[in-house]
Order: sequence, then C-alpha cells, then structure tokens
Amino acid sequence: MITSFFKPKRTRASTAGKENGANAKGKADGQNKKQKTTTNNNNIDDDANEKQKAKTKKANRSTPETAMLISYLSDPSNSTGDDAAGDATPTWKSALDKHFSSPSFKRLAVFVDTERKKHTIYPPPEDTFAALNLCPLSETKLVIVGQDPYHGPNQGHGICFSVRRGIQTPPSLRNIYKELVNDPDVPSFASVPGHGNLERWAKQGVLMINNVLTVRKGQAHSHKKQGWEELTDAILRAVDKRKSSSSSSSSGGDGASKKPRGIVFLLWGLPATKKTKTALAISSASSRHTILCSSHPSPLGATKTKAPFMGSRCFSKANEALVEMGYDPIDWKVDGPLP
Repeated sequence: MITSFFKPKRTRASTAGKENGANAKGKADGQNKKQKTTTNNNNIDDDANEKQKAKTKKANRSTPETAMLISYLSDPSNSTGDDAAGDATPTWKSALDKHFSSPSFKRLAVFVDTERKKHTIYPPPEDTFAALNLCPLSETKLVIVGQDPYHGPNQGHGICFSVRRGIQTPPSLRNIYKELVNDPDVPSFASVPGHGNLERWAKQGVLMINNVLTVRKGQAHSHKKQGWEELTDAILRAVDKRKSSSSSSSSGGDGASKKPRGIVFLLWGLPATKKTKTALAISSASSRHTILCSSHPSPLGATKTKAPFMGSRCFSKANEALVEMGYDPIDWKVDGPLP
C-alpha cells in the first residue's frame, strides 16, 4: 500500500486565524510592556516624592532662625546622630529632630532671634543648650527641672540653679548647699563652696534643665509660653525613652546597655513636679523611674509644705536609687577631679 505524504493547502480561514493570533499576541506584549513601564515610572515617582518630602522637611526646619538656634546644640563627634536601629550613640539632636521640624520650634526660633536683636537676653546664645551639651543623652541618669534662667547680668549660663564662677551664689543654690552639708549620708560635702558653678554635676550625668531656656534681662518669665515648654517636654520624653550607654552604669553588659533604663528625678516645687509627671505620663515606661519631690529650695518655700526641701535628704536618696538601678552614685562636690 502506498501512502502519499503531501502538504495540505492552507485555507484562507486558517491563515486569518494565525494572523489574528499574532496580532493578539502583539497587543498583549505591548500592553505588558506598557504596564511594566507604568509600574517603573510609578516607582520612580514614589522615590521622587519621598526625596521631595525629605527636602521639604529639611527646608522647613532650615530657616535662618531655626538653623541658628539648633547650631548651639552640639552632638558627640563619634556619633552619626541616627539611633533608630540602635547601632549608634543616641544624641539630643537625633532624639529631638522631629520637634526641631515642628511649627512650634520654628515660631520659637523666630521669637528668640527677634528678642536677641532688640533686647539683652540671658543666657548668651552659645549657652542656650549648655545643660544638654554638658550632659549627653546616653549618659543622663538624674534630672533636675528648674523654671526660668537667672535674669541678672552674667548669672545664667544654661544650667538651672547654676551660676558662673565669680558670680554671687543665689539664695536657692545656697539652700541647696546647706541641704547637702546637713545630709549625713553625703559625707563628702563638708562645707559650703565659694562658687555656684554646677558643671561638675552635669559631667556626671545630671541633666539640669530649665522649663524655659531664655529670658529678657531683668524680666522674669518674659519668654514664657513662646515654645520652650514644648521643647523641654520633648527633652523629658527623650530621657524617658533613651538607651543608656554602658559607661554610665557600674554594672551590666552590652545587652543591658541597649534597654531603656530608669532615671532619677529631683523635682523641687509644684511647677517642676506637674511638668515632669505630665510629660512622663505619655510613656507607659515611666514607672521605671524614681521621682523625688519636695518644695522649692527658694527661701520662700524651702521649709514649707508637707514635703519641705530642707531636711529632705533628697541627694542621698537620689544616690541610693541610682545604685539600685545599677548606676554609679553622683559625687555632689562642685570642685575636684571627676570620679
């Protein structure tokens, strides 16, 4: 039997079907390419939007007034300023970056700049953030909250209750010294010092921050409700959340140093107590802290209220709490080499 093999003749219908299939495939490929191009363009647009948002945020903060005010806050030279991943030393600038970009801080910066151009303002610009510059965020272990800078010539230098050497010791600080002398559990503080400079405390991890950081000469509370209160609230929250470094503790290894740890607060007077407790209430971790409250050391209130400052032994109690938390105690002397 002979079987013949032949190539069948293509009909018009079959040819048209293939042409239609090719056309459909071409259209599909074109649509896929168009969709892929659109997706890529969308990704590029998203990246561009994020970059624009970052530039806008930086531009909003980097007005001449805000840039000038922030410039007085220094960061440790060995830090990147970014502790989001826990890999870098937390700094005041990184912790306060969000607030520095806020409308509140921008208004504050403009106000302070205007005031300095028209009036004598204390402390000097370079001392505005002295309390933060002398006491790094990662080293902070004890906080004292004041209200307003001293408004007399050459008194205020950015640390609450402290004055420069050569300036007469203010009444509140004299009572602070008296309480230290009379506290039997602070034997190293045997006599009242001849000056009122408390920088030595700051260098041991004592943050001495006023509620308001500037004041007009001779006019107490003249810079109240201009935005400083919001910034100092942010500072207290940063302390609450910060990760303490291992160097500020007498115990604990690397693992312990990366966890939020308690802070001791010395709160003198009702305004300091209310401010701090309000700020810390935002954080659920505030129970880690030890809060020691008394009346204000001013002669007007040092012996008054149910919790008078005089006789409170707040300094030795603060050291007891620090030791319990694993920190080194504070050497309350204001002279001599650091421990």
